[in-house]
Amino acid sequence: METFEKIIIRSYIADLFKSQISYLENQIEGIVYDENIEFLHHTRVMSRRIRNTITVFSSFIGKKSSKRWFSSFKKLTKSLTKVRDLDVQIAFLEKEISEISEQKLLTGLQRLLLRKQQLRDKKQTGVRQSILDFEKEKTLTEIQIFIDKNPYDSENFSPPNELKRLGYLEVEKLTKICFSFVPFITNPDNTKALHSLRIAMKNLRYTTELFQPIYPQLESFISTMKKFQDDLGEIHDYDVWLVDLDRFLSEEKQKINKFYGQSGPFNFIKPGITYLIDEIKNQKIKTHDRFLERWNDQFQNQFWANLRMIFENYDQ
Repeated sequence: METFEKIIIRSYIADLFKSQISYLENQIEGIVYDENIEFLHHTRVMSRRIRNTITVFSSFIGKKSSKRWFSSFKKLTKSLTKVRDLDVQIAFLEKEISEISEQKLLTGLQRLLLRKQQLRDKKQTGVRQSILDFEKEKTLTEIQIFIDKNPYDSENFSPPNELKRLGYLEVEKLTKICFSFVPFITNPDNTKALHSLRIAMKNLRYTTELFQPIYPQLESFISTMKKFQDDLGEIHDYDVWLVDLDRFLSEEKQKINKFYGQSGPFNFIKPGITYLIDEIKNQKIKTHDRFLERWNDQFQNQFWANLRMIFENYDQ
């Protein structure tokens, strides 16, 4: 027999799901009927948030349902991520091209943009298929049943101690994971550690947001986490670009050799890509400097100690 606290917590989870699912359904509809790339981006982000909700509250949702729902959303997220990365790169290239007038640079950048657009067009059919596959699994229908079975009464809701304790334990765990990467963050070449910190920070932010209805004062902390996450996300994008551009140079040279029987025309493409590599390296350094300054400022301002203080005030 369920305890009263568990019944209350399940209703709290249902209310979280209610707003998340409603938003996700609107974004999925946008992907199907609208070409705006932001619908895809928002769908991907919300699918990650819902996965986080499932992970944090799995013991209250049920092991089988949690596993099935998580797997369904993970497939959706994965199928949209590569497409979203292409959309970001295409927008980045279009902006770069609009700001450059030198033809010797434009040739390579325009060729790169063409390749990205060709790849994006190929993946569009896969996006629609991913949405269809997700809808066939009826995951949203199952979550709606969970919501209906656990009605939330906002006027009479009082957070039980078990819910507060869960918040404390989750945030404490994720904060420790974040700090396990801190010894490596001063070097922008520590790409793996910075990428891992980005993921850990994202998980911490999404988890913290789950408890904001209980602790409204978390808003400013969540805002700071988002800034950390955005900085680290930019750094990761630059790292992906650098690997991608090296591969592009190699593959494009091979294509030119195969088509012309010699690599001479490649010299018209290379200057633009070399220029872009230098630009990205410079931008990465600037973003990394900004991140470190923000991180150190917040550390000195007791950001982490104050965050912990909010969550540790429960009846232990």
